[in-house]
Amino acid sequence: MSPDQQARQLRAARGMRNLFILISLVQLAAIVMLVGSYSQIQRTTILVPSRISDGMVAAGAVDSRYVESLALDAVYAFYNVSPETAAYGRRVIERLSSVRDRPRLLDSFDAVAEDIRERRITTTFFPDRLDHDMNSLRIVVTGNLATFIETQRVTQEERVITLIFVEEASSVRLASMTVEETSS
Repeated sequence: MSPDQQARQLRAARGMRNLFILISLVQLAAIVMLVGSYSQIQRTTILVPSRISDGMVAAGAVDSRYVESLALDAVYAFYNVSPETAAYGRRVIERLSSVRDRPRLLDSFDAVAEDIRERRITTTFFPDRLDHDMNSLRIVVTGNLATFIETQRVTQEERVITLIFVEEASSVRLASMTVEETSS
């Protein structure tokens, strides 16, 4: 091999080495920038209201839509009840309620469920409006409660239900659920 060929091969090898070093430095810089941007992102967990398991919220960020969804889950569980669905409604109330208020809420639900089982009726709640006060975690659900015997609707009345939530261990939990008097 001639000295000219060896010099060309040496230059080519050095050029490839330099290109490899340059590409490695660019990749390293990109990785450092990605790690830096990843550490600056505030993470938010989105929970699907119909599949609530814990009621956890990310970084204490209580969103009005999230609390409204919890309120609707509680109202549906409490007022969309038939003898066959009472156990499911009880599990939902148990999951959503705060530790301190859980026994009282479950006792209220059990009384309603027992009445429904004894009279063999079904109740269905149709919400019309939701109002919220996020400062006090208070949701007011206005709607119509229909009572059915088999497939025949026997009553329909307006209901205004006030739900109050509390923050408990980075969770939003149901503390109370009351029916307001309506002027009808």
